[in-house]
Amino acid sequence: MTVTDNVPSLHVLIVEDDRVAADALATLVRRRGHRVNVAYDGESGLRDARACVPDCVISDIHMPALDGYGLARQVRADADLADVKMIALSANDDPEHPRKAAEAGFDYLLPKPADTANLAEVLDVIEKIKELADKTQELTRQNVDLAGQTKELIKEVKEDLKEVKQEVKELKEDIREVKEHLDGP
Repeated sequence: MTVTDNVPSLHVLIVEDDRVAADALATLVRRRGHRVNVAYDGESGLRDARACVPDCVISDIHMPALDGYGLARQVRADADLADVKMIALSANDDPEHPRKAAEAGFDYLLPKPADTANLAEVLDVIEKIKELADKTQELTRQNVDLAGQTKELIKEVKEDLKEVKQEVKELKEDIREVKEHLDGP
C-alpha cells in the first residue's frame, strides 16, 4: 500500500528492544501509510497493545524480561486482542523457532533484518483481512437491520390479513342477508 491509496491503513505496534531497528522499522511502516506505535520492550508492548488495540503487532523475539513468545501468548490470552495479527520478526536460527512462534500465537514469521518486500506483502494481507472483516461486520449489521424490518413487515401483513379476514366475514354476512332477502319469506 502507498500513502495515496484509499485503502484504510492499519494500526501497527512495533515491539523491539533495539531502538535504532525499531525506529527504522517504524519509519518504513509509516511510509506505507500505516499508523505506528513503538514499544522498546515486551512489557511496554503488552501495555500499549492493551491500551490502543492495534491491528497488527510486529515483535522481536529476544528481548529482556518479557520476550516475544511471552508477549504473543499474553496477547492471545486477552479477549480484547483476539483479532490482533502477530508478526514475529527475528534473527533466531533455532530450528524450533517456527514451532515455538506458532505455538506462542504468531500468525507470521519473518527473518531479521526485515525484507521490506516480504513485510509489505504480509501487511497487505493483514490489511485485506481487516478490510474483509470490516465489510463482514457491516453486512452483519445490515442483515440485523433487515431482519428487524422483515419482522415489522410480517407483523403489518398479519394485521392487514386479520382485517381482510374480518372484511370477508362481514361480506359473507352481507351476502347471506341479501340472499335471504331475495329468497323472500
